[in-house]
Amino acid sequence: MDNLKLGQSKIRLLPEQTLFNQGDDGNKAYLINQGILDVIVDEKRVGYMSEGEFFGELALILNQKRSATIVARNACELIVIDKEIFNQLIETASSEVKAIILSLCEELSKRTKINLQISKADLENKIQDENPIVSSITRQIFFRLDKSTKHVE
Repeated sequence: MDNLKLGQSKIRLLPEQTLFNQGDDGNKAYLINQGILDVIVDEKRVGYMSEGEFFGELALILNQKRSATIVARNACELIVIDKEIFNQLIETASSEVKAIILSLCEELSKRTKINLQISKADLENKIQDENPIVSSITRQIFFRLDKSTKHVE
């Protein structure tokens, strides 16, 4: 895992600057190092993300277009994780956890009634021996799915 350099590059966004738009191709994931980003779906602000949160994985895992527009609420710094590095990271997970991640992402991308197939306790049990970054990504996907959106206001 040491040879995977997640922070190969960083980008900074100014307030109200758009990172990407719903429907764009997705070839990177991001980790928020500093700041708050608004999540906009179908031109409606549905939530926000803040420091320590990871996003952009749906487009990479499901090979689909971006599911939301992401706009900086204030000055932000993001760590960029390209698709190759992200895929290498996911490959460190067990087959069972990879299947769980895929299932959670498929549910999250539906935007209809959410059907959780695993409880939080079962999820924690399954990821306890995984790479800490894979565990964190899995928890964040589960949390977004469980809450439908992270920080609904």
